[in-house]
Amino acid sequence: MRSPFSRTDSIVPGMSPENSPRVRALRMLMMMDAVVLTGLGALFITVPRRIEAAFHFQNLPAGVDYMIGLWGCVFATLGLGYVLAAVEPRRNVLWVQMGIARGVLEVVFGAVCVLRRVVTWEQAAFGIFTAVFIAAAYAALYPRKEDA
Repeated sequence: MRSPFSRTDSIVPGMSPENSPRVRALRMLMMMDAVVLTGLGALFITVPRRIEAAFHFQNLPAGVDYMIGLWGCVFATLGLGYVLAAVEPRRNVLWVQMGIARGVLEVVFGAVCVLRRVVTWEQAAFGIFTAVFIAAAYAALYPRKEDA
């Protein structure tokens, strides 16, 4: 017999663990991440010069637009992957792990670029703080065995 205080039970009686508040929050985070990534991807593809200006980069060679467009393709497809993974986050836990890894790597890379003076803090701060939030949120909502 299960204890009425078992961690495998959902908080709301009758709610399956797949619809627990933690899993719903994870789905919402994955969808938010998907919308941001897909939206950024579309902008990187269609208006690369405006993206450069938004991140305080000026007078870049035209070939950089191509690289930013390719980066946009990666963002857009990554976003679409998150949409599909959000349907069943427990079955697609690799996507959650990738969100954590992506966030940590973006923080480290951003900090190294600032320290090496490749970019200014003004150029990197938004990306670093966003990456910290994403990595921490995915880690906090990571599917646990007791959620099953």
